[in-house]
Order: sequence, then C-alpha cells, then structure tokens
Amino acid sequence: MDTERIADIERLLPLAEKYGLAVLLVFILLFVVIIQWRAVMKGELVPREMLDRAEEDRDRLQAILDKERSEFMQPSLDVLKKLKTDDPTQ
Repeated sequence: MDTERIADIERLLPLAEKYGLAVLLVFILLFVVIIQWRAVMKGELVPREMLDRAEEDRDRLQAILDKERSEFMQPSLDVLKKLKTDDPTQ
C-alpha cells in the first residue's frame, strides 16, 4: 500500500469508531453510486461505437417492423376503403 492510502485509512478509522462502521460504509457506497450514475448519464461507461451500432440496429429493425405492419394492415385498409366508397349516405 502506498502512504497516501494508508493516510486516508488512518483518517477514516476515527470516523468509523466515532459514528459506526455501517454509517461510514453507507456514505462511501452512496458516493460510489453517485459517481457511477453520473458516468452512466454522461455516457462514459459505454463506448461510443457500441452505442452507435445499437442505435443503427434499432433503426433498421424498426424499419423492418414498420414494413411488416403496413403489409399486415393493408387488407384491412382496403376493406375499409371499399366500405367507405360503398356507403350510400355519401
């Protein structure tokens, strides 16, 4: 261990003794969680190439789903158009 880490531990030990180890560990864990959350929000944990590739895949798959949906709904739309033109009230 280098001397700086030992000095940090020596500073934290009186706090752990005074306030209890559980409270100290909660604050340390909270600090780590906040740092990780911030890194996720900034996009530092996911490489940019992976994010771009995932967005391209999502867009490609969404286009495929849109095409399938329009092909699936086309017969229903044709029936509705025929019903609309056959409506005697128009």
